[in-house]
Amino acid sequence: MDEKSLITYLVYYFTLFPITKIFFVNIHNFIRKKEHDEYWIRKVVQWGNVSDFIHVIVALCFLGFTDVTVEIKSFCFLGWPFIVHWNALTFVFLAFTTTIIATIGHFSLFYLHRDAYYHKFFSLYFIFHLSIKLIVLSSGSTFFFMGWELLGFSSVLLIAFYEHRPNPLKNAMRVLFIYEAGDIFLLALISLLLFFHIEDMTHLALIQEHGYAWAMVLLIIACFFKSGIFPWTWLPRAMEGPTPSSAAFYGSLSTHIPIFLLLRFWPREWSLPAYWPEVWTISHPANAIAAAVAICAFSAFITTHMSRQHADAKNAIAYATMTQLALIYIEIFFGLRTLALIHVVSHGIYRTFEFLRTPSLLHFYHTMETRLPSKTDTGKHFKALLPERLRTWLYALTIEEFGFFLRTFDFIDGFLGLKFLRFDGKAARRFACMVAAGWAAFSVVMFLLDRNAFKVESAATASGDAITAFIINWKYFNAKDEILLALALGFSMLIFCNIRKVGMFFVTLTCSAATVGIEHILLLLKHLNASDQLYWIAVTTLAVAFAWLAFYSVYNYTRGSGNYSSYTAGLSRSTLANLLLFIAALSIVGVPGLGIVLAWEYLLHYTAQVAPLMVVKGFFIIKIDTLLVFLFYFSNFLGYPDHKVQVLHHYKRDTLHLRWLQKHS
Repeated sequence: MDEKSLITYLVYYFTLFPITKIFFVNIHNFIRKKEHDEYWIRKVVQWGNVSDFIHVIVALCFLGFTDVTVEIKSFCFLGWPFIVHWNALTFVFLAFTTTIIATIGHFSLFYLHRDAYYHKFFSLYFIFHLSIKLIVLSSGSTFFFMGWELLGFSSVLLIAFYEHRPNPLKNAMRVLFIYEAGDIFLLALISLLLFFHIEDMTHLALIQEHGYAWAMVLLIIACFFKSGIFPWTWLPRAMEGPTPSSAAFYGSLSTHIPIFLLLRFWPREWSLPAYWPEVWTISHPANAIAAAVAICAFSAFITTHMSRQHADAKNAIAYATMTQLALIYIEIFFGLRTLALIHVVSHGIYRTFEFLRTPSLLHFYHTMETRLPSKTDTGKHFKALLPERLRTWLYALTIEEFGFFLRTFDFIDGFLGLKFLRFDGKAARRFACMVAAGWAAFSVVMFLLDRNAFKVESAATASGDAITAFIINWKYFNAKDEILLALALGFSMLIFCNIRKVGMFFVTLTCSAATVGIEHILLLLKHLNASDQLYWIAVTTLAVAFAWLAFYSVYNYTRGSGNYSSYTAGLSRSTLANLLLFIAALSIVGVPGLGIVLAWEYLLHYTAQVAPLMVVKGFFIIKIDTLLVFLFYFSNFLGYPDHKVQVLHHYKRDTLHLRWLQKHS
């Protein structure tokens, strides 16, 4: 077997095998016999780990650290190429992620024994496995972005793992908001690459030839959001999930994968020492790198102090993790790529051990907190560098986690209506105002970026460049497109107003997603010089639907049926019905692997080659809809159980919780 055939086989194995295990775990859960709840899941995990290690050893023996590029045409008959750049970096991260995933999976088999959500954890665990392999192996924008989104969704659902408590759900929504914000920046970069017909993300440096060197800032921001470098207060809030998920997502893999992203896609010549001799101007790429280094240094400084002051063991480890991640980013920006690779792998292994050791450590001390939240010894270096008065003031701030950064959560809670855990007309109006303001600011930024690109590229028109000529002829600001996107945004506001009504929620969600899809289709038709008749038919139909749905929603609010005292546990359904409704909602917004994701991917792929900025604006609306889908699921089907029957349904097999129920009911 030659090298390219072996790499093709490994790609199919590491993508299809986790999908098979996902289907097996879920089908087994709903048709299983009571006496065999965990047996087959254990066998799947154990033999799956053995098989994964065998394939890694085969890759080491027959491929090793050789540089081979393979492009699999129409991977799994989906129509997009699966591009693999096999080299030392790819193999190291493949072996690293396989080892960590196998260790955490084996640990979880016993740690979650007899847990009521045993099958749920391993379903998300295999989705996480699939997402990691897609990110590590794929350099093509399509499959890489699929893995990137699946990584975020599985992470958020594991934060909300203990679905009977409202606090994990609230923190999961906060993390999801930050994840989705970062995804917008990454998709903006991918859309720009597709506009210049660059499918392989390892060719990121080519955008510099088109005058878009500033676009590398998008990759930095996306990686910072995913790693917790900024805003750095959200990572400890993600520790609401079980210890294995904390170890996998926030100790070793999820927060470290963006570093792998930079090591693979970031051009070697884009480093601070390489730009140092040059004269820096405002638009010079070195300014972005210098700003990123400054943010990392500041993040490392404050998270070091937070980890020293925090009382909870997992949160202290989380802040210490962010400190090391910031240092690794600085190493990359200074061009020390080999040191960064060694640092990230060794740090991921060490943090995994720390997180997995935490439960037994807490049990050893017989308490949930390992130390009191008081000022601890800062070390001799801090005593030598900082006066005592400054140290006292600094640690007073760290106890409150630099309170002005916590205002981020106040904004998210206000945006999603979680600030007072109440859903009413005031929360709906607040959501509408924030969405409208955010959309206006986002549209202004998109318009300025396009005007700037117009000026930069117009100078090259005389050279006869076809791409730049097309950019100049293409009018970005088009009232027709803006009207359609405004209607889609209006439907998103109606989704929030009908968050407690299943039927109306799905109607408004479908209308919002369909409006974005229709706008993209009309952009493609306009590029083909089609008539405007279809546009006016679509606008008229959608405007009438919006007016009727808006009137119906306001009418229900005036009757008082829209006020609810709490977000959580509003509806009582079976677990299977809840899951099917959630999957149906995610299918509409195009989550990878569900519903109309193929239609969305084709649409975004071809529209980005015509109007990349309009694709980003449409994606902005889809991300708002995705937030509302999770809010709909969390607020209606999960949360604090209002009835004893709901508690018994969740924990009918767990005697410890039954004893707690008998004692406190």
